Amino acid sequence: MTERGHAPGLPAAEADAPRARRLELLLGLLVAAYLGLLAAHPGLFFDLGITHYGHWFIDTYALLASNDAAARGLDPYAPNPLDYFGRPHVYSHWWLLLRHLGLTRSATPWVGGVLVGAFLLVALRLLRPRTPGQLLWSAAVLGAPPVVLAIERANNDLAIFLLLAPLPACLLSRRRAAWWGGLGLVAVATALKYYPAAAALPLVLEGGPGTFRRRAAAAALVVGAALLSVAGNLASFGRLNPAPDGFLTFGAPLVFNYFGATGAWVAIAGAALGASVAAACFLARWPRVWTSPPAAARDHLRLVVGALLLTACFFSTRNYSYRFIFGLWLAPALWSRLHDAGTPADLRRLARLTAGLLLCVLWLDALACLGLNSGARGVAAPTLLRWAARTLALEQPCFWAFFCCLLAWLVHYVRTRAAALLREPA
Repeated sequence: MTERGHAPGLPAAEADAPRARRLELLLGLLVAAYLGLLAAHPGLFFDLGITHYGHWFIDTYALLASNDAAARGLDPYAPNPLDYFGRPHVYSHWWLLLRHLGLTRSATPWVGGVLVGAFLLVALRLLRPRTPGQLLWSAAVLGAPPVVLAIERANNDLAIFLLLAPLPACLLSRRRAAWWGGLGLVAVATALKYYPAAAALPLVLEGGPGTFRRRAAAAALVVGAALLSVAGNLASFGRLNPAPDGFLTFGAPLVFNYFGATGAWVAIAGAALGASVAAACFLARWPRVWTSPPAAARDHLRLVVGALLLTACFFSTRNYSYRFIFGLWLAPALWSRLHDAGTPADLRRLARLTAGLLLCVLWLDALACLGLNSGARGVAAPTLLRWAARTLALEQPCFWAFFCCLLAWLVHYVRTRAAALLREPA
């Protein structure tokens, strides 16, 4: 007898490979059609809550305009007359090395196109749907407005996504050079955008107890050096850095800002609340320690890295929602945990809750904008702004619930790895 639907003599995974390739191709076609529709009808961006300024890849343009300003001897950290909107450079000086590659503003279309194209190819390969249900789930995540915002602007977070995409494979490799390669990727990403320093945690915890101290020391030294190399840039652009606000933004400080609280203590309060949630999960020993099967290890590590990046951003500052591109790293593992009978019940419940909240945080702002826009006829602007502010405030519990779920996943990962390190002989 043969397993239903599989060719005689072929393993299930190999027999399902052509179907999986068809579903992956179908997802690519759906995304291409979706983006093509937006390109043909730019007014649809407004319905999603995205302001399309009549130019594609404006964030790539801003980066290249900063390089042009530096090449002309102008201060790139001052308002830039070469940019569409006069934006100063708000990233580390590492990005200003692009001018030495001969890249100028005129290269924006192909630089942005290559960046977006590479991101989509990696995202499609990462999501790799295997069932029609997973296809719909993947399309809902990949087509979400925050992801579209990153694509429409060709934001440089796409470059961080591509840089860190090989990290799980580096961590799971038995070759020492692969680990050092992963550390190098984290260090470069940290020097470019700061927050990827959070991805150093699995570099320390993956591996045996005999290498724990050496890995911890190497990660602290290399990632610390990357942070020190760009520490001066924070003072340069801090006062000019735009403060994300309104729809398609997220961050723990926002909930305090909506009630009129401002100042440095707001970020401290948000971080303290996050630490309290993590401590509560740790003390309650929930979820239980469980090691994912080897076949799912890479997806689970992607979930961990994605959760680390997103929580680091959420609990430290306010962010534009294009940073939710790292939510793509959560999607395959959440789907697997939901549909794997071997996963403990508490983790399956956590996966179900996290998956539902992921869709909420990805789509709530777009639905709110659609509702407000459809009901805006004849409504005075101050009234509409008041409605928007109330809507944003009502959304915050959903965002907090989602990030508390991510903290639970991270606590689970730390406890599981700590238990493994204690069990293994040095």
